[in-house]
Amino acid sequence: MAVLGPSGSGKSSMLNVLAGRMAPSSSMHLRGHVAVDGQPVNPIKFRKNMAYVMQDDALDPTATPREALTFSAKLRLGKDAAATEKAVEDTLADLGITECADTLIGGERIKGISGGERKRTSVGVEMVTEPRLLFLDEPTSGLDSYSAYNTVAQLKQLAQEKGATVVCTIHQPSSEVFALFDRVLILKAGRVVYADTVAGMNDWFASRGFPIPPNYNPADHAMFVVQKTTVKELEAANMFQPPPSTASTLADTVGMSSERAEQEVLPPTQSTFTEQLSWLLHREMKRVVRDKPALIGRFGVTIFLNTLFGLLFYGAGSGDDSDPQTFQDHFGALVMVAISSMFGAAQPALLAFPVERPIFLREYSAGTYSSIAYFFSKLSVELPMSFTQTLVAWTVMYWMIGFQGNFIFLVLSSFGLGVAATSVAICIGCVTPDVKQAMEATPMVFVPQMLFAGFFVRTDQIPIFLRWAQYLCSLKYSLNLLVLAEFTPGNCEKDGPKSAKACRQLKDSLTLKNDDCWVHILILSSLFLSFRIMGAFILGRKARSVY
Repeated sequence: MAVLGPSGSGKSSMLNVLAGRMAPSSSMHLRGHVAVDGQPVNPIKFRKNMAYVMQDDALDPTATPREALTFSAKLRLGKDAAATEKAVEDTLADLGITECADTLIGGERIKGISGGERKRTSVGVEMVTEPRLLFLDEPTSGLDSYSAYNTVAQLKQLAQEKGATVVCTIHQPSSEVFALFDRVLILKAGRVVYADTVAGMNDWFASRGFPIPPNYNPADHAMFVVQKTTVKELEAANMFQPPPSTASTLADTVGMSSERAEQEVLPPTQSTFTEQLSWLLHREMKRVVRDKPALIGRFGVTIFLNTLFGLLFYGAGSGDDSDPQTFQDHFGALVMVAISSMFGAAQPALLAFPVERPIFLREYSAGTYSSIAYFFSKLSVELPMSFTQTLVAWTVMYWMIGFQGNFIFLVLSSFGLGVAATSVAICIGCVTPDVKQAMEATPMVFVPQMLFAGFFVRTDQIPIFLRWAQYLCSLKYSLNLLVLAEFTPGNCEKDGPKSAKACRQLKDSLTLKNDDCWVHILILSSLFLSFRIMGAFILGRKARSVY
């Protein structure tokens, strides 16, 4: 069935309700009846029998079509390895993507399969679960006429051979594409204009005074009529089908309260937590290894910037700290390294997470895995990467600048700042819909960290009503740890009384005590965990409300 209608006619909303992607709630009331084979059903609970393909292809660009289908089948079908492999191979063959099955899907930065093959992969990710109903939102969007025809032809074949019911919204289909459909539903302002066979369109429109011209695309004619004709004119021509005589709330029809609908909006996962974590970890590691431009850029920038810091502050850490200027250079080098650690760890996550978020929303809303398994897998790959990046940075500039503190403790302090900053970046990525907005929100979050860290302005000089913000700044506590590690009593006293006095003044300005080390470690760890949990909660709520 093709669902046609102008923008705002209610095509996607109707699809979302039928597919169980919208649930009754305190802010949204749904009225009507939903039935399958004449039997009333609850779309939320019936979702395990449905598949939904979104308009945008939310696929992992570093995976291949075979890997994407295997991932979906393994976690959503719960079958053994042989049955999963057979289901994947059959779906690849049915969709005609066997030849490109081992080519990267690709995206904006990674070259991969064609747009038509990517769209069919999106269909395959859902079709491999053997759904009874398949919903697609604009499956031909962005495709040329031949690719669009091939995609719909494959859907037609699936409907005939697999016995699945296929319903898709479609925008201006060509006459060849439209002829593949069995039935059509035409909407205007949320009301049904026509709902019957494609073959019967000509007689029906002719009986209402809008005959389809000879050799004219029926879909184009129908769209032209409903868009150029007002609702009143359509009503006068008896173009709208009458609404049901009675309509109770959807929640009452399917025996479900609004509260329960919100709780059961997601289908249950079919795999164990261990299986989810294992497959997610495997995919994350492949993503890191295969995305070579991002990997080279991340470590290339780290090496370049820290080499630059080493040259600019060359020998500043091993100079005579009794000289005020030398001491200031020494502390300045430490500050710059801390700021670099914060942005160096946060920026890759900030750029990557908004891109990966649609993939998570699609898979999470389909019950592929839990949000806990997803965040654990991200964390398990991110922590070693962040530690390696920090270790490379300190290896490059530690001896060039001549820092005196314990190398391992300095690395761990910067690593703590990096993972805490990454948690904040992921939180931003969960809230913002795309990379552009995430980058625009970055200064609002990270610039105050520098202001409240204590090295630009003393904490006691900050207005009392703003002073609380320092407790949310990971940069402050990481810098405190770096100062305690670098300016130990032994290092401060080696250059005489003036050096020791300068150290005391610095620690007083930062309200630091030598025995507060574990306090700062605890607060830094708390910030890391708090923002991580907040990000998981926000993302989970978005999955429930959007999809």
